[in-house]
Parts: sequence; C-alpha cells; structure tokens
Amino acid sequence: MQNKRQEQLLALLAERRDYMTSRQLAEILQVSDRTIRSDVEAINRRSSPPPIESNVRQGYRLNPEAAVLPPASELDAGIQKDQLPQTPGDRCIYIIHKLLFEARELNLTVLQGQIYVSGYSIENDLKRIRRMLEPYANLKLVRSRECISLKGDEASKRRFYRDLLVAEVQENFLNLNTLAHLYRSFDLIEVKDIFVEVLEEYDYAIHEALFPMLILHAGTSIERMNCSNYINMEDNSQGLSDTIEYQISKTFFDRIGKRLHIQVHDGEIGMFALVIMGRRASNYTSDYVNLNGRWLNTKKLVAEALDKVFCLFGLDFREDADLIAGLKMHIHGLIDRLKTGVKLEDVFLDEIKRKYPLVFEMGIYVGEFLKEKLGLSISDVESGFIALHLGAASERLNAARRYRAVMILPHNQSFSAMCEKKISDMFRERMEVVRTFSYFEEEIVREMDPDLILCTFPIEHRLDVETVNINLFVDSQTESNILQAVNRLDQKRFKLEFASHIGNLVRKEHYYQDLDLNTPGQVIDLLCADLEQAGIVEPEFKEIVRKREEMSPTSFVNAFAIPHAFGAFAKNSTIAVAQLKNPVKWGGFEVRLVMLFAINEGDRRMIKIFFDWVSNVVNQPQELAKICSSCSYEEFIDRITG
Repeated sequence: MQNKRQEQLLALLAERRDYMTSRQLAEILQVSDRTIRSDVEAINRRSSPPPIESNVRQGYRLNPEAAVLPPASELDAGIQKDQLPQTPGDRCIYIIHKLLFEARELNLTVLQGQIYVSGYSIENDLKRIRRMLEPYANLKLVRSRECISLKGDEASKRRFYRDLLVAEVQENFLNLNTLAHLYRSFDLIEVKDIFVEVLEEYDYAIHEALFPMLILHAGTSIERMNCSNYINMEDNSQGLSDTIEYQISKTFFDRIGKRLHIQVHDGEIGMFALVIMGRRASNYTSDYVNLNGRWLNTKKLVAEALDKVFCLFGLDFREDADLIAGLKMHIHGLIDRLKTGVKLEDVFLDEIKRKYPLVFEMGIYVGEFLKEKLGLSISDVESGFIALHLGAASERLNAARRYRAVMILPHNQSFSAMCEKKISDMFRERMEVVRTFSYFEEEIVREMDPDLILCTFPIEHRLDVETVNINLFVDSQTESNILQAVNRLDQKRFKLEFASHIGNLVRKEHYYQDLDLNTPGQVIDLLCADLEQAGIVEPEFKEIVRKREEMSPTSFVNAFAIPHAFGAFAKNSTIAVAQLKNPVKWGGFEVRLVMLFAINEGDRRMIKIFFDWVSNVVNQPQELAKICSSCSYEEFIDRITG
C-alpha cells in the first residue's frame, strides 16, 4: 500500500503524461531527490509490470501498460488527478478561477498543499497575477497575512474574465490538426478531406466558423460507430430525407463506411444532416423531447442555460443561432443516451481541460444546470462536448469583435450625426459606435459594457473604461486621441494574452542557465535534441532551423537570438531557452540569450504575439539587459512577463 506522498507522486505523473525529472518531482513534493528515487523503487516493487518507467536523462513517467493511478478519493481534498495545475500559467488561471467563482479568499498554506508547490512558486504566481491585473484599475489582488482575495466591482471582474477567455481561445479553438491525434481508430484529417470532396461535388458552401464543429461531430459519430454504438432519430423529421443536406450526409457516410469498414445507420445520416443545416435544423426537429413521461422544451432549456452563462461569465451567446441549434441537438442526443444508457467516448476531454480550462468551466456549469433541470447525472464527457459548442461560439464572437464605443454628444442633432458618421467611417475596421447619448449616465453606460467612451466634454466616472475627449468636428487631434486609445486597448489585450500563454510555453525542463557552448550550431543542436528527445519535434526540425539560420542569422542586437523553423510545426508549442555562460558570435552580434521556439500549428497566433514581444523588448535596452543576464527559471519568467 502506498503512502500519501507516493500517491501524490503517481498523481503528478498521471497528470503530466510525460517524463518528469527527480528534481522537478522533489521541488513539487518538497522532498529530496533521494526520497523520490526511494519512492519510485518502493512503488515499482509492489506491482508487475512496474507502474513507473525511468530514463537516465529524462526522469520518470507512468508506464502506459501498467495504468496504475491513485484513487481520486485519496487525493487531496477537492483536487482530482486530472486537475493539478503544472505550469506557472496553469496555476495563475487556477488561482484566478478560484477567486472569481469559488471563494472570496484563499489560504496560501492550504493552496500549497492542494497543488503541491512551494511557497516560493506561489509568491511568483501572485506577482504574475498582479501584472495581469494592471490594465484593470478597479481590480486588486489583496493579501492579508496568509490569505489572498480579489477586490473590485463585479463589472471589472467580468471584463477581466471575458478578456482571459478571449486570450485562451483566440484563433486556436477547435484546430483540427491539434485534435486529430485524439482519434485513435482513424485519421480525422482524412475524414475532413472526404467531407470537403463531397461538399465540392454538391457545390455546397459551409461557413468557415462552423466547419471545425462539423468535422468533430463526424469524428465523434465514427468513433461511436466503431464501437457499435448508434443514434436513433425519432420519426418526426418529415421531409428531411428530401433535403440536399441529407444527400450530402448520405454520400459522405457511404464513403466513410467503405473506407473504414463500418456499418452506418440511417439515424447517423439524419443527425449529421441536421448538424450541416445549423440554425435551419429547427424546421425539421421538434422543440420537445420526452424524458420518463415529462415533455421538455429543449429550445427553452438552451435559452435558460445561455442566460445563466451570460449572468455568471458575462459572455452573451443568446443571439448565436448556430450555437442554439447545436446545443438543442446535443440535448436531444444527451436525453436519448440517458434513456438507453449509452455513454459518449472520452475522446478529447483531457485536451479541453488542459488547453481551455476556462471554456471547460462553462461546459461544466451548463452541465450542472442540465443536471438540475433533468434530474439526472451529467458526465464530465457530456460537459466537455457542451464546452466544444461554447468554445466554438466564443471563437466566432471573438473573430467578429471590434472595440465597442459609446459616444456622448450633447449638441445639435445634425452635427452629432455628422461626427458619429465620420468617426465610424474612420475607425470602422477597429471600432464600432454602439450607442450615442446626449448626456452621460454612469449606470446606463455600465450596462452597455463598452471598451471606449468618446465625449466632447470632460466627464468624471468610476467605470473601468478608457475615456477619450473628442472635437465635434473630428480634427486631427481627435483622430490622434482615438487612435492612441485603440492602440492602448490593443496593448492591454496583447499584454494579457502574452502573460496568459508564456508561462505555458517556457517550461523549466527546457530552460538552461549558464550553458557553456561556443557556436550557434552547438546551441541549436542541443536545444533541438532536447525538444526531439521530449517528443515535441521531429528529427528534421533541427535541419529546418539550421537552414533558416543560413538564410539570415536570427540574432537581434548584441544580446539575443531567436532560432526557429517556419513550416515545421511542433506537437506541443514550446520555447526552449539557453542563458549562455559566455557570449557567442551569432551573425553580426555577440549573443547571451537564445530562445528557440517551436510552435504547434494550432498556436499560429503565438508567432505574432512572440514577435511583437521581441520587437518591443529589443527597443528597451534596460529591459533587454535584464532579460539577458543569468538567472533562475522563476526569475526569467518574472522578467519576460513584467
């Protein structure tokens, strides 16, 4: 029988699903390296095959064949084995979520025990959170002895949470290449290609924002049919088989059936036809479903759920017809599964939890609402699929979102209209004027939740909203003031996005302090070998990085180089960092810091974010000098996110 520390060790390895060194485990569990080695030996003696694999260079990981996990009930109170935050970024999100939704204050001593990190790590996390809060004047992280709390008005907390969500899903949610590896019995990209081929034959267009959800729906259907689990449609969809969407679905599944050697039932064809239709599916489906003699209005259930999401999270999906149709169909399917005792396959639940924890929380929240309404238990897997719908809707919302401005113009109506039109035309790509008032009333403006207030006279208010003085005739100074304000909003969004992601990209196991090498080639070889050994990049990655260097050295000023491989993507986005013991001649510069970044195809936006940061830091000599001086991993994270 294992002691509590050994169970925690197993839980950490299960969460990581990759190698961890004895030093990393020792720091988290606050014991010596020798104790970790002794615990591993003790655990392995008790089971066959041994639960933990060891590697001289990489450390320890769980043996997938042994599949030994500590029971969830024996983990620390309230923390499940798949919820332990591992990276600084993960921990920041975890703490923020706790303060926003679960507790008015957190005891730091208890928190250390819950997530198995040292007090020093927690202190660094609190510094990062304070920096994330800097753009929000009305929010403050307050410490009272061993407790912390988030102080501020509700509107600012919602704005902060909304911005965190935007940073999380920005141009990355439902990336097919990222999720394809989660389907083990078939190639999701091949399924996508077959579907595209069928669409072209029927000359049928699918909105780009809806396409990933369609493919994931198809993938989940195929995964279920591979296990001989089928959906049954009630016989009330008159006329559905006569639609072009039904014909597309039938042709698609006919080809999938032949290609993957699976049997396809009519219910699968009909359901996928409704998914293709999107919002028009309501013409062929009833709003009502029978659950144990109770008739439930699924359209009303969805409306109530989205109202609750808006009230708690401040995200308004209530007019998203595609989301409403998708959730309505999901609830119909959920009730059918509850009736028949069929369970959804856990295809990408862990991926959603790990990569999109805030979106997953919304899914859990809606799942709890449905549990209360239906009187039946809703699994985490069902909540994960609901989160997929909400995450896709978030991405649609973000893609279409411009900054929202309110104008205060207490002047002649014709002059006011002229001013509004001129500003709207001038900034239409970046900002929209959502409302114009002839006077300012704080509560009304607060309810509109704008990003900007444009006003022809000075006003005082307590809102956490950028306010810009403008001239009624929109002179050059007005144009400059608005442009600067919009740029500040961009910087605020970028700062939050960078701080949210960078802690996850720069990991301690890929950080080298005082590395003693003599040439750029040696540095590149070591960093690439490290990433290859960890399974993050393919062997050819190094050659592509070298070829990129041959085109033009990636050094910036006398201090800094960022080797990379455009066109070669990584399994997981990672930045490997080398602080050099002695400067290395890199192109025309003497380099002391090397940041080699390997980006997953789904994280392409991080390329722009990273380069924006680089261009900013190389123009600040003092900041650059600080970043390039030798320091520990924790200090380095503090410096680059400061």
